[in-house]
Amino acid sequence: MGQPADQGAPPIGEARRDKFSGFTIVELMVSLVLLSITLTLALPSYREMVEKRQLTQGAEQVFAFLNSAQGIASRSNSVVTVSYSRTDEDDWCFGAVLGSMACDCTETVSTEADFCEIDGGVIRLTNDHVGNTKIMESMVGDGAYAYDPVRGLMVDLNDSLDVVMYSPNDGYQLRLIVSNTGHAVMCSKDADHDIPGYKVCPAEP
Repeated sequence: MGQPADQGAPPIGEARRDKFSGFTIVELMVSLVLLSITLTLALPSYREMVEKRQLTQGAEQVFAFLNSAQGIASRSNSVVTVSYSRTDEDDWCFGAVLGSMACDCTETVSTEADFCEIDGGVIRLTNDHVGNTKIMESMVGDGAYAYDPVRGLMVDLNDSLDVVMYSPNDGYQLRLIVSNTGHAVMCSKDADHDIPGYKVCPAEP
């Protein structure tokens, strides 16, 4: 006659279930720790990537706007005057109008005489169009310049525009230069703040 089973021992199924349940909890804790470490390491890189994209997208819109103004002058065979203003990193604007009299790019009322429009279309770019991000570090110029429709040059050859845009962490900086030839160039401000795909600007004399 066989010996009676040990009444104090748990059924085999329960022992296995307890063993595997304990292992699953440990595994979950290890996974959470590893996930936390991974996120901690990845978050700065992700934030940097987002800030770089915000800067490049905003800068490309400014670049395209200024180039389009020169194109309008050529196509319309009329002088086009570009105006610009900056009061803060996230408070700036560009505008354009036909003729040699500059419009006011800060003007938002379309019925006002100094509103920036051409043939009924609004020709204006503001910080609102680039997501209200703080990218505009500086603008150097006298507030307006005009394109000669025939030569494509600036009407006043003493005019120029120099804009510096940057990411919130200041890790990336782009410089946009419009010389008196009317040609716009965009480049990384210097080697310490360069963005892949944008050459470093030539050193200033």
